[in-house]
Amino acid sequence: MRNVKIKQLSENVEATSNAPKQDVLLEVRNLKKYFVVGKTFFGKPTKYLKAVDNVSFALKKGKTLGIVGESGCGKTTMGRTILRLYDVTGGEVWFDGKEVSKIPEREFDKLRPNMQMIFQDPYASLSPRLTVGAIIGEAALQHGLVDKEHYREYVLSVMKMCGLQPHYFDRYPHEFSGGQRQRICIARALALKPDLVVCDEPVSALDVSIQAQIINMLRELQKELGLTYVFISHDLSVVKHISDEVGVMYLGSMVEYGTKERIFNNTLHPYTQALFSAVPVPNPHVKMNRVILRGDIPSPVNPPKGCKFHTRCDKCMEVCKCVPPQYKEVEEGHFCACHLYATEEERADMLAKYTAERENHVEEK
Repeated sequence: MRNVKIKQLSENVEATSNAPKQDVLLEVRNLKKYFVVGKTFFGKPTKYLKAVDNVSFALKKGKTLGIVGESGCGKTTMGRTILRLYDVTGGEVWFDGKEVSKIPEREFDKLRPNMQMIFQDPYASLSPRLTVGAIIGEAALQHGLVDKEHYREYVLSVMKMCGLQPHYFDRYPHEFSGGQRQRICIARALALKPDLVVCDEPVSALDVSIQAQIINMLRELQKELGLTYVFISHDLSVVKHISDEVGVMYLGSMVEYGTKERIFNNTLHPYTQALFSAVPVPNPHVKMNRVILRGDIPSPVNPPKGCKFHTRCDKCMEVCKCVPPQYKEVEEGHFCACHLYATEEERADMLAKYTAERENHVEEK
């Protein structure tokens, strides 16, 4: 009997240690999303496109995480996989203390209102056959957040919150400008009273003045409603303005992660340094030391061995060509995956282990 109690106690301790901290709303652990791009004659997968490869981070309630990186680095795919618009290949997604990456679809449907997404192209994501009122209120009605009696009143209150006029209720998406359509998308997401909103480049297709209005509105709504954002963007100035923490992705992997202040004031990874050097400065007297990356982005179907960035890095070492760098905490709250921040002894050990494993593999063959 005592052994059974000890076993149960150890299982409870293990479950508690695996669960995220109370103030963390979203935690992603070694998330993977692979797409099959090659099969044998009998349908067995032979090639995978590694769109998201071992991404990990934790996001506290009421905070904003900015995700940056070149086109094709896996930002959007990561956001869609977190919301299970794509099936998870590997890893874990914890939302509000629950692991949502592996629960049945019916059980996850109950959580869907709490996890919403604002898509990049507002026109493509809005049904041309539905009025604005139907677009915003349909899901809220479906999930039982409002009844038919109070439906119109509820939708109008959400529209007002997002800066939309009441007479837009019976109009169609094609009658609006890009900025107004994006407000409709935001209202549709907020009508479900979510805790987490994944913003997939919500202002990239808008004019600069409209961008500022949308960004300021998102910040105000975050304060009023206590929202948590994952903000995906190419624009580093927008990310710096809205984010509390920043993650930098390259070829499906997170290469640097930390608070906004640490990322912008003490950039560690050579890829992040190259990204930041390309940001224009509104001062003709300031000369930027632009870092020009050599070559093109490698294929995610056949990524380079070792560090994925070594083919374009001017600080590449021998160990970078064969051993993947460890994603570790370089300073408090600042993570980086680069061999530059390992000691000479650590690099030598990694290189020796790789050489030994390679020799054993050759002998087995």
